[in-house]
Amino acid sequence: MLKTENKHKLSLIVVHNNDSYRLLIIDMLREQGFCHFDQASDGVEAFEILKKRPVDVILSGMEMPGMNGISFLKAVSADHNLYKIPFLLMTPTMSKDMVIDAGRCGVAAILIEPISYKVLNEKILGIMGGPTDKEEKETEDLFSAAANLTKKGDYGKALSLCTEILEKHEDAEVYFNIGYIKTNQKKYDEALVAFRKAVMIDNLHARAYKMIGNVYSKKGDSKKAQHFLEKAGNIFLERNMDSEAEAAFNEVIKISPDTVNIYNSLGIIYRKKKDYAGAIKQYEKALKVDADDENIMYNIGRACIENKEVEKAKKMFQQALSVDPDFKEAKKMLQAIEIGF
Repeated sequence: MLKTENKHKLSLIVVHNNDSYRLLIIDMLREQGFCHFDQASDGVEAFEILKKRPVDVILSGMEMPGMNGISFLKAVSADHNLYKIPFLLMTPTMSKDMVIDAGRCGVAAILIEPISYKVLNEKILGIMGGPTDKEEKETEDLFSAAANLTKKGDYGKALSLCTEILEKHEDAEVYFNIGYIKTNQKKYDEALVAFRKAVMIDNLHARAYKMIGNVYSKKGDSKKAQHFLEKAGNIFLERNMDSEAEAAFNEVIKISPDTVNIYNSLGIIYRKKKDYAGAIKQYEKALKVDADDENIMYNIGRACIENKEVEKAKKMFQQALSVDPDFKEAKKMLQAIEIGF
């Protein structure tokens, strides 16, 4: 059981093939005080993420293409680095065989969809063993109260509660909250101090990096703003938080419209969303900035294949090879086109 960590320090992965429902679950978890998320649309994608960076809790849907919830659970339970992670299975229907199969693989809980806020909270608290320490409970209550006061705009009282928490121990999310308040108060230098402390404690705190970028933008330092917004976007993208990544990258483009790698990153996001026409547009913007980049040409070609624009794809692969005749991947794609896939 997860006994001593505060909720806002834990990392979770939410796996579901329905994008809207996955984001709804994440929103409910945020309201419960969780802050750090990865997400995936199926078990295969989720398992690849977990191999790179294990999390504290897994919430997975059942009916998913590629690898469904039970298969994903079996893969996790068979991995010596992952088998101890609490696994919650979300499913619209439940059979006796499913319960037995999931139980044998060590499922922590089964939740029937659609899941209410109350049920989700109870199940999460159940695997955490509930509050196990009086001081920890007090700290969580203080943090929740501070967050609510911040939402209401009562910054003075929120700051007092944050200071009270920090007197006991340092916490990235508390510093982030302070930075957010200071930003709204237009005390930008104090905000930067708080956000920097947040990323010193958690160097993958994407929201803090994004806020640092926003603050530098307000201060008129576009170079630093671009750097930190780009860093935030890359962390969001790595964690499959595509909407957040897209928002950060679009802010970079407002600052510097000629940033090639941002258009490439946006192209990746659109391809993941299966918006291949949108991906092609982003890659083409990148190519306008750097007309001799064979990798961009190749990316356009791949997106064209996915968008059923075979002739345009062929042209882009040929163009990539004219720049780099030894481009193996482009050669393979042309050969595949020639034989009709």
